Amino acid sequence: MSLSRSNVVAASNTQDTNRRKSFFLLIMGAFLLFSTGPAVSIAADDDTTLVDDKYSLKADREALEALRKDIPPERQKENDEKAFMDQMMSDFSRNPSEVRSKFSSIVNKKREVFSKDMNKTREQFNKAQKKERDDFTKEQAEVRKDFSKKKVDSDERKEFFESIEAKRKDFYANQKEKRDEFEADFRDKRKNFDDYIRSRTDEFNQLHRDYTKRYEENKKAQSDLKKQAEEKRKQMQKNLDQEYDPIRKKDPTILEPNTTGE
Repeated sequence: MSLSRSNVVAASNTQDTNRRKSFFLLIMGAFLLFSTGPAVSIAADDDTTLVDDKYSLKADREALEALRKDIPPERQKENDEKAFMDQMMSDFSRNPSEVRSKFSSIVNKKREVFSKDMNKTREQFNKAQKKERDDFTKEQAEVRKDFSKKKVDSDERKEFFESIEAKRKDFYANQKEKRDEFEADFRDKRKNFDDYIRSRTDEFNQLHRDYTKRYEENKKAQSDLKKQAEEKRKQMQKNLDQEYDPIRKKDPTILEPNTTGE
């Protein structure tokens, strides 16, 4: 029973390997087959998963660029993301905990890059708005200075300062509007990124559960094969001992000394 079960598991693993090779060949063929078809985005029905290509979890496919040049960008991204997951669990040589650790490390690096870029974007926006305020304040000061040199009546003075105040209110209202738009866009980008990472993590967890199961099956199959090999070696040694046992039990033949001088 033990030999039969191990052989079945080993055969199953061989089939898994063959299926993976076939899958890779199908992917290569699909590049050419779908290059003229409509683009299918993984986020076609849900914009909340869209993130900049810089932050996506994908495999390095530079070697295939010549084949991919006519494939729509969204199709390329989808293929690259599938390849990334496949490469993470392409064989059973790595412990499942090592695979998870590698995935977590990659995700953390993407988070760091995203946060760094977002912080830089905010700093640039704040700097731009500060410059606008400084320029506006300087311009208004010069306008007031020039006006103060003129001789005007009270109505002109009133009209001038009402105009100055109106411009000030318009300026800061415009700045607030820009700030609100920036913050809304900032929140959307962060939410999109978080949703994207959550989606990829859920996908990874599902694949990782299957990988863990097959890893344990493969590990047990390899262990069974080693046991079988050891049992076979012991049996061969036992058969060899049984074959030579009668010879060892025979009385030794004592050779007479040669007295002829020959």
